[in-house]
Amino acid sequence: MVFTFFQLAEKNAAAQSKDAYLLFVLDASGSMKGEWKGKSKFELAGEILSKTVDSITQSNQKVQCALRAFGHQSPRAANNCKDTKLEVPFSKANASSIVQRLKQIHPQGQTPIEFTLKQSLKDFPDSNANNAIILITDGNETCGGDLCKLASEMASKHIALRPFIVGLGLNDSLKKKFECLGNFYDVQSEDMFSSAMRVIITRVLNPTTCQINLLDAYGNATETNVEMTLYDHHTRQVKYQFIHTLSSRGTPDTLVLDPKFVYDLTVHSIPEVRKTEMELVPGTHNIVAATVPMGTLDLPMDGIQAGAVVPPCIIRRAGEQEILHVQDAGTSLRYLAGSYDLEILTLPEIFLSNIQIEDAKTTSIKIARSGILLLTPSESGVASVFMERGDTTIKVYDFGSVKQQQTVNLQPGKYSVIYRPDKGKQAERTRQIPVQINSGKTTSIRL
Repeated sequence: MVFTFFQLAEKNAAAQSKDAYLLFVLDASGSMKGEWKGKSKFELAGEILSKTVDSITQSNQKVQCALRAFGHQSPRAANNCKDTKLEVPFSKANASSIVQRLKQIHPQGQTPIEFTLKQSLKDFPDSNANNAIILITDGNETCGGDLCKLASEMASKHIALRPFIVGLGLNDSLKKKFECLGNFYDVQSEDMFSSAMRVIITRVLNPTTCQINLLDAYGNATETNVEMTLYDHHTRQVKYQFIHTLSSRGTPDTLVLDPKFVYDLTVHSIPEVRKTEMELVPGTHNIVAATVPMGTLDLPMDGIQAGAVVPPCIIRRAGEQEILHVQDAGTSLRYLAGSYDLEILTLPEIFLSNIQIEDAKTTSIKIARSGILLLTPSESGVASVFMERGDTTIKVYDFGSVKQQQTVNLQPGKYSVIYRPDKGKQAERTRQIPVQINSGKTTSIRL
């Protein structure tokens, strides 16, 4: 016999504090008449279920139970694969009704597990509550149902089946049919069966917590103050967003999460770190780790005034073309430890390759304050700024047509202003004027 627990998807983890609805789905097909440990499987399941329901309703006023059975209305020869019925609907203090109805049900028919589970979804009065289905069966589906396929279909419909499977008297072939569903408990005695039931109920009703450890280069959970997003793996819908926080004792905050979803985690470091298909164990404290060793890139620049436009710096992974981030001069940001290429959009641009960011260290790249070049033409003309870079002459800035005073901010260094007046428009009238630009200073040239 198999005792399987399925939790149904909720909209958010807050539902764990709401009323809980536990639907017990009991296999009453002919195979449940088989003997195990001196009793029929159905008799043993009924006894344990009766004790469980009675205990739950007495100890927790926010829990409502219901009973659905299948395979009990038609004999096996009738081959009725839609033989399922909600025998006792949800209500408070209905344990006696469930116990009494269990005494009146007798196993006899087919085992339409898949069809029954689909019908069970209609039994819950509040889709936003903490809903759970607990299936008790010997696992021998006789109507061609496929529980693995059902789990995939329900996941695609945003209903996550998160089973705990307790096998009672199963052979190896039946056990394999449930491997795709989740946690399997191979029970060998009545005491183990009761214990498994207690574990399952505890996990249904207790809050599910999670601690996310962000690990440094040494495997210690010291990284923090970074945003995290948890997505529903199947729908990519955002379920939670947090800024990671460490307590005063250096322990990551405990988060209360809905255990019924399979999660994808994105840690919004630069670059981002992702973990996919995270499954939480309901009713327990889960620990998730992500390796996020980070160091700091500091881009100091003298003379930055409030409201001033500062040059941005394009950050790329070393050797790659894709832009990873853009950081302004005068700021500090954390990046994953590694090698990066920097392109600082000053005039001229500054290219720095293979800059190393180390875990828990600061890499400082000082950007010189620009100087100002002031051009005053005596007559209109065409002007540009050039500089020598290695054995190549490159154009730094094109003034175009110069008819009045113009300025441009340039990094400190030696430049040449190339100017040709419009009058006469003769190439031999081109002039080359050497210019020295100093940080924070204005250099004037009269053309």
